[in-house]
Amino acid sequence: MSSSFSLIVIGGGITGVSLALRALDYGLAVTLIARDGVEDTTSALSAGMIAPAMEALTEAQPEMSYVRYVAAQKHWPAFAADLGLSEILEMAQPAVWVWSGEAGPSPDGMMARFTALGAKGQVMAEEDLAKLGFHAPLHGIEIVGEWLMAAAPVLAFMKTQFEARGGRWVEGNVSKVAAHSVELSDGSVHQAGHVAVCAGYGAATFADSVPSLKVLTPIKGHLLDREGRCDPALAGRMVRSPWGYWVFLDGLTKFGATMQAGKADEAVEPGVVESLKDKAGKFTPASVSALRDVTPRVGVRAATPDQWPLIGRDVSGVYVAAGMRRNGWIYGPYAATVLTALITGQEPPEGAEAYAPQRF
Repeated sequence: MSSSFSLIVIGGGITGVSLALRALDYGLAVTLIARDGVEDTTSALSAGMIAPAMEALTEAQPEMSYVRYVAAQKHWPAFAADLGLSEILEMAQPAVWVWSGEAGPSPDGMMARFTALGAKGQVMAEEDLAKLGFHAPLHGIEIVGEWLMAAAPVLAFMKTQFEARGGRWVEGNVSKVAAHSVELSDGSVHQAGHVAVCAGYGAATFADSVPSLKVLTPIKGHLLDREGRCDPALAGRMVRSPWGYWVFLDGLTKFGATMQAGKADEAVEPGVVESLKDKAGKFTPASVSALRDVTPRVGVRAATPDQWPLIGRDVSGVYVAAGMRRNGWIYGPYAATVLTALITGQEPPEGAEAYAPQRF
């Protein structure tokens, strides 16, 4: 019989690794089972943005979205401190929102939209926007408190920390899930006091035994990677717009990303790639050459009918954290906090019931 102080986590993306690390802090023996190498997860392919205001601005209920995203984001500082990653948050550059003055609101009007959310920032002067390589008719606003992680290397570091702290990492395909056991495709069975599914859209595979996962639907996403250093003025910046986003990391620039609802394949679509290049051309910084020599990346996100994650205990007894859409990096440590609280018999954070898996 397995100890009640043991946990199996399924999924090697930001949510699964966050939970695995947090559970170790609570004294649980943790096994993480991942189908993909950490660098091949959708989390690793992503832009790594922890950006409540930028995410909320374009959503159907922006004020509510911002409140929820900020509440989740507040779990990052302590989590980052435990891993020695605090400097990334403390030195974060303000996020930038750019748009065309020919078709969009005035700078004051756009700033009012961010202020209504509760976000803090300022309209950028023309000379400051020009330093980033943007010129009229584009306008810009800087928003503070938005963070950017270099997704793939940070995840790889988190995996290293997990193993160094005594966690067990198993590569394999999970075929069956139950409240206290997991079976792999090779027939091997792993047992634990608790099981948590944090596998993105891959979690839908287990819907027959974990009913809440039946509501998950896929959202395919293309983004474009280009290696090489950027202008120092852009380093560490995220720049978002009505057409997409730029992320400028150390030696890597990303542009994206599509939200192709209902598609679960991982095939690169040339037409979609060309569309992204066209959108990038609408706000390419002056120091950035056109996106010709790029590597297309494809990942599949998971969504729910109300667009909010499933975080909690399924009726089967399996714990779930899935359906984050494009916000896994915002929710990772928060989901870890909720599930470890439930697993260890503590009170989850206030408001966690909004993500209850049984709400559908």
